[in-house]
Amino acid sequence: MLNLNTLLATAILGFLGWLGVNMVDVKTELAVTHEKVANVEEMVKPLWEQYLLERSNDIAFINASSN
Repeated sequence: MLNLNTLLATAILGFLGWLGVNMVDVKTELAVTHEKVANVEEMVKPLWEQYLLERSNDIAFINASSN
């Protein structure tokens, strides 16, 4: 018959195995998400730079002299 120590050791090893498998899944999902974010940043960067260039013309001149 199984004693309590064997049962407890088996349960702990099973839990640690399950935890290890889940951590691998989380790490994989994180890598995929990181790649998607990097791709979006590359697509948005030219648009953001263009927006900043257009907005730089709208800024009032602080040191401009008046007539």
